[in-house]
Amino acid sequence: MTTTEDDGPVGPSLLLDRAAGRVSSAVQKVLRDSGVTLEKWRILDLLAEREGMTMSEIASAVVVTGPTLTRIVDDLATKALVHREVDVHDRRRVLVHLTPRGQRLRRSLRPAVVEAEAAALSALTDDQRSTLSALLTRLTGTAAADPTSA
Repeated sequence: MTTTEDDGPVGPSLLLDRAAGRVSSAVQKVLRDSGVTLEKWRILDLLAEREGMTMSEIASAVVVTGPTLTRIVDDLATKALVHREVDVHDRRRVLVHLTPRGQRLRRSLRPAVVEAEAAALSALTDDQRSTLSALLTRLTGTAAADPTSA
């Protein structure tokens, strides 16, 4: 546990929440004028890296409930940013893909999002950001995304 003069003991979950809130807030400010919420951004960004994902894969990756994801994907589909199609290998599965319009929107927003994330973490050195990314990847059991890719 970490102790600060102002806050008393601060546990890891609170520190992680504060750090995540700081980064999320910075990204939300960048997205505000685009009409894309943070949750929608995460889905667009995720789908840009894959050739179609099932709803359960997306829900797991972006940590949202099934009903919430359905509502978000419905809205993205209404705006022609994603489309659904039946999986050719398993007709019981439906895959979600970015549309060309969704790809263009993601490409246009990505530089500003990466910049906002970097600014939110600007108190850290490059080595510290790299270490943080590696530690968070290990904690979450996920592959880290390269913020400079795409």
